[in-house]
Amino acid sequence: MNFVTKYFLKTIKKTFILAIILTILFVLWFWTGSDKENDKSPIPVILWWTTGFPGTEEIRKCPNKIICIVSSNNIIEDRVNSYLFYASNIDFNNLPLPRKDVIWGLYHEESPRNVEELSHEETLILFNYSSTFSRHSDVPFPLQYLESVKDITSTKFFIPTQNKNSFKDIAPIMYLQTDCETATERDKYVEALMRYIKVDSYGGCLKNKQMPARFVDDYLNRLNDDDFLHFIARYKFVLAIENGVCDDYITEKLWRAIKVGTVPIYFGSPTVKDWLPHENSAILLEDYPTPKLLSDYLKRLDNDNNLYERHLQHKTKQLISNMRLLNELKLRPYQTDALKVAEEFECFICKKLHEQKLGKVIKSVVNKLHYNCPQPVSALTLNVNPNNDWIFSWQTAATKAKEIKQRVLG
Repeated sequence: MNFVTKYFLKTIKKTFILAIILTILFVLWFWTGSDKENDKSPIPVILWWTTGFPGTEEIRKCPNKIICIVSSNNIIEDRVNSYLFYASNIDFNNLPLPRKDVIWGLYHEESPRNVEELSHEETLILFNYSSTFSRHSDVPFPLQYLESVKDITSTKFFIPTQNKNSFKDIAPIMYLQTDCETATERDKYVEALMRYIKVDSYGGCLKNKQMPARFVDDYLNRLNDDDFLHFIARYKFVLAIENGVCDDYITEKLWRAIKVGTVPIYFGSPTVKDWLPHENSAILLEDYPTPKLLSDYLKRLDNDNNLYERHLQHKTKQLISNMRLLNELKLRPYQTDALKVAEEFECFICKKLHEQKLGKVIKSVVNKLHYNCPQPVSALTLNVNPNNDWIFSWQTAATKAKEIKQRVLG
């Protein structure tokens, strides 16, 4: 899912933009009249080259009285100091070329399936700064799908273990997916797991159980509704297998399970342990490297309340022992709101532009650490499957990335 799209704003007509820009310039002149440095040079302009996000035309007031004009309309392209790109909307055949001596910034919150060329450093190095889910990004947001730290400990949806034991109409495990052809081969894994333990599979993939009637028609748009979350909470376990494997790429699949008080069975980000509330708050496939081994452990948990509840101490004891998680939320509170992330990135770029005017900027180039998504790994084998179609696609994207680099940088 595209988390950011719900923040899209309406585009403003060009004629109205002109009036806004003139007003902005007057207000800035008045507001910064005592600042001699601003009097001598124009206010930096940041242009979102890609359409649709965030779609703003405004003054960006940043800390320390740093100001920039942020636009999403190329009517002011002739005086742009920085181009920003929302990765999901990038058209590599339509870039602001030739590549002038201006800052390029990349905003990317999606998996490598979204824009495969960005899995390769040849494309990443086109950009000077980034805002991605990677902790190594310039404006990182690894916790983008955790709405609030309170969600971890809240018992709003939590169902005690004894109550769960009484539900005879459901399996211990829930699986819900509509995307059945993924780079991580999650359906193959779940199909193998089903040979050893019961799994209720809803959605379009491996479907073996009918969704309750009230959800059938529109459940994809109700995944975060209270009624649907209560439905998920009845299960002891939920399979949470990402569609891509990247450092710090952790989606709502994990956080939704933790929110409602079921135990996520997780595969995806190799760095997920760094962000879990406590060491037992998720069961990782890597710790049980075959479906048979995992099923044996799940059966033990299903028959031992005390052992099972070790995985739910964030609900039963309100335990969050991972200080990295708590410190991350305290240090970067913006990251749970996509629009605030965009504004934070704009201010980061704005600061760099003002530093550039003073000759203080050191050349910066985005590298693999900012978006580390290697060849897809199979959940079933925990290795690269050379016969996976997504491996071919990944390799094709590598060729395209080299062509893009040659065209842009020469």
